[in-house]
Amino acid sequence: MANPLVSIIVPVAGIIAASVGKKAAETGWGVVFGEDAPTTKSQKAAKKDVAARRKQAKKDGASKAEIQAIKDPDDDQPVWKLMLWTLVSGVLLQGLRTAAQRGAKTGAERLTTRRPRPNRG
Repeated sequence: MANPLVSIIVPVAGIIAASVGKKAAETGWGVVFGEDAPTTKSQKAAKKDVAARRKQAKKDGASKAEIQAIKDPDDDQPVWKLMLWTLVSGVLLQGLRTAAQRGAKTGAERLTTRRPRPNRG
């Protein structure tokens, strides 16, 4: 029978490791490449920004060619950067999450298991 404390601690450790790892990966990406990491959230924000700029240009009376010239900067992103981010955000973060869960499981089991009384002869 599994200890209920262990069954609570293990998923929480995985969630915490994933969030900390994601923040570290995004920060590291910014340091290395000098730009925001290509996360889903940043891609959605960039698309919204481009749509707003196009809409504003249309209101200002820009020509169709000028409106079409407004492009999403993520479209110019090299494929290798997207592949690298996929590797970092998928494989490495999953490994970190798994390691944290295993460590939390062994640590919690070690703390909660009953130890025999010392032999005081």
